[in-house]
Amino acid sequence: MAFCKETSYETVTFPDSELPVIFHYDKLRDPSDFMMHWQDSPELLYFTEGEAEVVSDARKEIFHPGDIAVINCTHLHEVKPVGAGCGYYCLIVERDFLERQGLPVGGMRLALRVRDNRMRESFDLLVHELMTREPFYQTVAKANILTLFACLCRHYAEERSPEETAQDRRLAMVKTALRYIQNHFAEELTVESISAAAGFSKYYFCRGFREVTGRTVVDYLNLIRCSHARRLLASGKYNVSESAERSGFRNLSYFARTYRRYMGVLPSREENGGF
Repeated sequence: MAFCKETSYETVTFPDSELPVIFHYDKLRDPSDFMMHWQDSPELLYFTEGEAEVVSDARKEIFHPGDIAVINCTHLHEVKPVGAGCGYYCLIVERDFLERQGLPVGGMRLALRVRDNRMRESFDLLVHELMTREPFYQTVAKANILTLFACLCRHYAEERSPEETAQDRRLAMVKTALRYIQNHFAEELTVESISAAAGFSKYYFCRGFREVTGRTVVDYLNLIRCSHARRLLASGKYNVSESAERSGFRNLSYFARTYRRYMGVLPSREENGGF
């Protein structure tokens, strides 16, 4: 399976202070490969193969090879492959780094989809530098990153529509819930406890959560838990029982049934990194 964004709130750590970015190539074949999440830093997705639907807060669009998706800071987002799947370069840039260069990405709303030959050329050069790592690649990479975001801030800033502003309360509710689930999924959670943490009634919360994420609360929680269990099993450090318990499952038979439903195989097949 390709790199999968499995967390609901992604606390992005930038390992290189000289080049504060996260960069990788993703391939998605199934909608469950990517879970809706958000982070404080902006993200660019440069599609190279297949088709995908990108959802960002209240907006969604279909993307094709050559398109660039712009995920604004703190926006809930997900990528859903269409047909046989999709492939794209993912670039997450530290928000503070961009804002220190005079690019106010945290306070701007940038277009979701960009089709711009200048930006494609800058992205292609950036990919080359990050992949080959020739001498002084960090300096060249930073120059291309700043070119990309300067172009975005200059030409692709947008105003929020009244409809989107009206949905802010519901989106904030879901973001709070996703962070709470991510921080407590290994504990005994209930829909009631999650809705209480989000500060809304169970009925309003469940309806709004499903409308935003496309999943029920229980469905999302189970997928988070099974994804975490898969990582534990793949590490080879934990057996099925230990992986279940550390992922929030208290009943082993229920864990096996749930895991098979979401992951497609029994957890015993993936023990010791066997998938």
